[in-house]
Amino acid sequence: MDRLEMVREKVDRIIGDLAEDADRKFAYIHLYGVSQSATFLALTHRVNSELCAIAAMLHDIAIYALNVGHRNHAQKSAEIAQSILTEMNCFDEKEIATIVYAIAHHSDKLIRDDDIYAEILKDADVLERYFYHPDHELEEQAGVRLYYLLEALNQKRQCLKQENKGMGKR
Repeated sequence: MDRLEMVREKVDRIIGDLAEDADRKFAYIHLYGVSQSATFLALTHRVNSELCAIAAMLHDIAIYALNVGHRNHAQKSAEIAQSILTEMNCFDEKEIATIVYAIAHHSDKLIRDDDIYAEILKDADVLERYFYHPDHELEEQAGVRLYYLLEALNQKRQCLKQENKGMGKR
């Protein structure tokens, strides 16, 4: 079994223990949605999509495992993720550090981070919230991040369009 699937199974067990159907539904939608968005963004940035998907699967785990409030959930989720990944014994120290750092910093939506994995997780979190309720206005931090993310993706699209035009002329 691959590592991402092992993490998914661990997360599924945690979510499955939630008492309320609505909480379980939202947890599945949110964590899997952020994971899919993170995978897409990892591909656009040409970084390790597996690590991005795993960080996304674990980024809010403290909310679901310990009922931690949103205010302190990033750091607590990072601690839980580190414990889970270490216990799985199939990640090296650098991979664990990369995932844990991204999780610990994913709530700082207005702060630009030099770490691409943290930036991808922030963007993926915002994208999923937007996709879940496209007609709801995002809080200011998330709205600003979404605006700049969409602008960056549009620029990448324009670059690819230009590259493809150049390739067609050969």
